[in-house]
Amino acid sequence: MYELKVSLILSLLGSVQAHQNFHQFWVNDVSPGYQVCIRMPPSNNPVTNVQSNDITCNVNGNTTPRTEAVCTAKAGDKIKVQWDSSTHPGPITHWLYGPITDATKAAGVGTWTKIDELSYKNGSWANEIMEKVSMTYEFKLPAKLASGDYLLRSEMEALHSSQTLDGTQFYIGCAQLRITGPGGKCSPSVTLPGAYKNTDTNIYIPNFYYGFNVATFTAPGGPVATCT
Repeated sequence: MYELKVSLILSLLGSVQAHQNFHQFWVNDVSPGYQVCIRMPPSNNPVTNVQSNDITCNVNGNTTPRTEAVCTAKAGDKIKVQWDSSTHPGPITHWLYGPITDATKAAGVGTWTKIDELSYKNGSWANEIMEKVSMTYEFKLPAKLASGDYLLRSEMEALHSSQTLDGTQFYIGCAQLRITGPGGKCSPSVTLPGAYKNTDTNIYIPNFYYGFNVATFTAPGGPVATCT
């Protein structure tokens, strides 16, 4: 069973300070720069309405055309993301929207594919694991992707208030990528908004601090896709 930790109690007291944004990423250990190619929201406040378009690329993240650059990558490349520090317990997931012709003209409302997930490992939530490495997380793009533009969606779900309906907080950032790949198709995929419901058992967790079995938890949006 999941045990209440002192750090989680403190996170309830410092919720505003723990608000966060996705600021930077690296492709094979090379970064295009701070906040380059990322659709930055107007604040570090969370999204709590899972049925709003904000659940895709955060507040104002769907307005087009975009002025942010589109960064290059290849299928199979290692991606490292960096977020603001957070004491809020929860997972990190990564998603792709595409391929599309021009990332700067893509609203991001529609079909998304989950390509990576880290929830709870060896007694620690993803945010705790990331804190030990300067709030960074590494994963790989699928090796089988069609060439084209994509939106890369990085999401951190904060569960400290998940015991109340609409209490779970989602922190989201979308990067614009131009990926070169050998071709491929990923499955399954989901529709955002639409795939998340505020009553889902991985979003609304009334017993999160008392009796919650963390071994049963998987992040919202279904399984990680297979790309072939």
